[in-house]
Amino acid sequence: MRIVNRETAFEGEYLRLVRKTTVSKDDNIIVWETIERKNLYHGGAVVVVGLTNKGELILEKQWRAPTESYIIQFPGGLTDIKGESEEEAARREFTDETGYIARQLIPVVFVPAYPMSVSMRDRYYFAPDIEYKGTKNQDIAEEIEIILLPRENLYHYLTNLPDDTEMDLRVPGIVWILEQQGLL
Repeated sequence: MRIVNRETAFEGEYLRLVRKTTVSKDDNIIVWETIERKNLYHGGAVVVVGLTNKGELILEKQWRAPTESYIIQFPGGLTDIKGESEEEAARREFTDETGYIARQLIPVVFVPAYPMSVSMRDRYYFAPDIEYKGTKNQDIAEEIEIILLPRENLYHYLTNLPDDTEMDLRVPGIVWILEQQGLL
C-alpha cells in the first residue's frame, strides 16, 4: 500500500479527520478516514506501569467520553508540551494523575495506540520504584480513581470488572511484555 493523497475533511481544536487515498499492490484505490491529534510532540502519548515496593501495580479507573464508560488503564497522557521530552511527560502525567513519583523510568515498548483509525503511538515505561507524595494535579476533564492491585491479583481483577467498567486490553498485554522481559 502507498498513500497517494491526503485531504483534511474536518479540523477541530485538537483533532483532524484526514482522508488518505491509498493504492494497493493490485492497484485498487482505497480511501481511509483517519484521526490525527494536532497538539502532540514525539509519538503522541506516554504510559507508566508503576510498581510499589509492596508489589502493587498502579491502575486507573478513568471515565472516557468516547466509550461513555469507565476504563481500567495504566496512568499516562499526551506529549503535548513543547520542549518536554517523553520521559519528562511520563513523569509529569504519572505524578499528576496518581500522586506517585517515579524514581526510575525504564522504556519498554513504543506501539500504535489505535492503528485502525488514529496515527498516535504510545511510549510505555516501567517504574519499578515509586514513592507516594500525595499531590495530584488532575485535569478538570479527568475523573480518575487510583487502584493499587497486588500483581498476582491482576488477571482475576481484569476478568471480573463491574458492569460499568471496561478494560483497556493493553493492560494485560504490557504486563505480559514486562514479564517476558524479566521486569515483572
